[in-house]
Amino acid sequence: MEEQKLLELLQNHPEKGLQQMMKQYTGICYSIVKQRLADFSQQEIEECVSDIFVDIFNGREHISLQKGSIKTYICVIARRKAAQRYKKLIEKQSLPLTEELQSPKNEYEQIENRSILLKCIQDLGEPDSHIFIMKYYFGYSTKIIAQKFDLKENTVDKKVQRGLQKLKKALKGGFFYE
Repeated sequence: MEEQKLLELLQNHPEKGLQQMMKQYTGICYSIVKQRLADFSQQEIEECVSDIFVDIFNGREHISLQKGSIKTYICVIARRKAAQRYKKLIEKQSLPLTEELQSPKNEYEQIENRSILLKCIQDLGEPDSHIFIMKYYFGYSTKIIAQKFDLKENTVDKKVQRGLQKLKKALKGGFFYE
């Protein structure tokens, strides 16, 4: 459908316009989101695509063909929404030990806690310690880490899971627990 007609349909008959827009642009939205959220579940990807069309529906009055094409508008929203979802999911995946950490009372304690944690991570051995540092310090995705170490993604996830269990045991009763 031509963009001008699609925009008119979206503004005059929002439900029909949204259905047509989804029919035309779901594929490109899905592609953009899947590329950004490749390390997360299919459900997260689908929810993000749905959120994109909800945002488009809610902001339909602001769409203007003078600013650019509908396709460009949708792609920009898809990239932004995928980046926001990625950030939110990464924050949720942060090291679970942090929930149980005591808040350090001074700078010296922070330095001491970091060095103890780093020592425990190093004690995990290779390649586990490097995997932890890449994942939690540098924020690399499981996919990238798997490629770097020539491992399967689920192997990397299992190493992280087991490493977290080992860290919890090693840190139990220390500064990190009340």
